[in-house]
Amino acid sequence: MTKTKEQAIELLHDMPDEMVVYVIDILRGMKGISEIEKSKVNAGKKRKSSMGFLSEYANVGLISQEKEAWGNAVREKYADH
Repeated sequence: MTKTKEQAIELLHDMPDEMVVYVIDILRGMKGISEIEKSKVNAGKKRKSSMGFLSEYANVGLISQEKEAWGNAVREKYADH
């Protein structure tokens, strides 16, 4: 197992179960996007780099809100704990 995977497992181990479920949902979504990208490459739409490969899915109007979304969501969810 790589050091990166070991670090990820350690982080997940220390998280509350509710947050782990949230992270799993995010990872599943990323895997789905990855499958879409693979099909595009197989269809002959190769990309020169992986930087910005999700830019076509970006909502420019929400970018400023996205920068703080994770922190805001965690603070809101666990504010009473």
